[in-house]
Amino acid sequence: MNTNISQRILVSVNNILSNSHPNLLILAIFFVLSFIGILQHEIWLDEAQHFLIARDSKTLTELFHVCRFEGHPLLWNIILFIITRFSSNPFWMQFMHIIISCITVAVILKCNITLVEKILIIFGYYFLYEYNIISRNYGISALIMILLVYFYIKNKVTLIKLALAIFILAQTHLFSLLFSIAFVLTYIVHNRTSLLQQNKKILITAVLIVLAGWLISAYFIIPPRTYGVKFISYDSSGYFSTERIVKTLSVGLKGIFYIPDYNAPDHHFINSLYYLTLNLKVWVIYLLSITAIIIPVIIIKNNRFALVLFCSYLLIFTTVYFFLPLVYGIRYFGFFYVVFICCYLIARPQISKIGLFLSIIIFSLQFANGIYAYSTDLRYPFSEARDVSYYLKKTRIKNEKVFILNATLRPAISAYTGEKYFGIENGQFLSFCHWDECLPDSVLKSKLNDALNTDNTSLVIANTPIQNLLDTAKLQRLASFNHGIFKGENAVVYRYRK
Repeated sequence: MNTNISQRILVSVNNILSNSHPNLLILAIFFVLSFIGILQHEIWLDEAQHFLIARDSKTLTELFHVCRFEGHPLLWNIILFIITRFSSNPFWMQFMHIIISCITVAVILKCNITLVEKILIIFGYYFLYEYNIISRNYGISALIMILLVYFYIKNKVTLIKLALAIFILAQTHLFSLLFSIAFVLTYIVHNRTSLLQQNKKILITAVLIVLAGWLISAYFIIPPRTYGVKFISYDSSGYFSTERIVKTLSVGLKGIFYIPDYNAPDHHFINSLYYLTLNLKVWVIYLLSITAIIIPVIIIKNNRFALVLFCSYLLIFTTVYFFLPLVYGIRYFGFFYVVFICCYLIARPQISKIGLFLSIIIFSLQFANGIYAYSTDLRYPFSEARDVSYYLKKTRIKNEKVFILNATLRPAISAYTGEKYFGIENGQFLSFCHWDECLPDSVLKSKLNDALNTDNTSLVIANTPIQNLLDTAKLQRLASFNHGIFKGENAVVYRYRK
């Protein structure tokens, strides 16, 4: 009997490892790596900001009001609002995020590509790390983009369901909204004859759903006028400056051919770019940027739908991105890679041998970057916020107040401790950043000193050297936390004695 049981177990294991179940095995490995990843990954400002907005909003109306200053549609915030009704522990945000990523992976695994392609894509930088371990709205954007393309490939979606998918996609991110526009335009061009034969009520309903999705998304993406002017004022570059032109043309180079700076000092690889370390001449950057756009076109050129989709997204994306302030983040450029993957999945049966060779090079590059980023995050804290919060629990005297003197350092610590801290934006006790508020230094100094001097001692946390805000003679340095991958959340803890 025991022999039979052993044989059955061996047969089961062999089946899982055999060619009949490779997808299940890959998905299981991805989930395990993702779970280990979030256990080790310390959330930072961008993750904590949206988590705290959801946590501290008592109603959806309050959530919607606060999110008007965030520049993002609301789907991820609504998901977080639901999660935070049950728990204030950010782990559950992270867990939900990797579940979303696992669904994305499951869809990719069902696509008609080789096992090698699946592995290289799934364990690449964006799908394994940036849009998986880091909990943001980008993960759900990638899911719906891939899902939309999968249903199109399988021809398993009606016009109304397609419109609903477009509606949901538009509620995830600005660049997802742009993809939804590109997809609709491509779909109309490719299916104009069948659309004209479609039932008018169904067609009108689908159009209304899509337009409603775009309008709602745009409303929450575009900040209030006064704040929008302030945001744009951060950008001093002229519209025809070399910096802006390079920024616009290089989106494919930074996304599809992304290489982090492996030699970044103190492992600060996040948002680093290897090309920037080479001091290349402008004409070389132009050439590389254009080449990075031409190569994907060569790969997918034999499929008209994929080619039109990629080119229309390129045109829409670069047009919008050209007029945006000079914001920089690898997470933005990752959309270009996800769009390339979407087009690749559509065009796969028609891709030439040269196209497949070029694709494997791209996927291998992303795979190497993914393993590097993931392993580095395991070795070092991404943000020092969690370690600082643990330190506070051990060091803090009963009822001792804590003051955090950098607005961008506060959210992650607040997410872990569940507390609010003195906000340098408005002198009140806050959790998330209030981007639309700002105090003059003189008023801020007065408010801060009044708050500090209500008790004999207080703890003060800073990321940058303290200047002019406090009497440094009253500060005792207790500990420093400077091993974080994201150096903006390294911290020094002081005790302030009145």
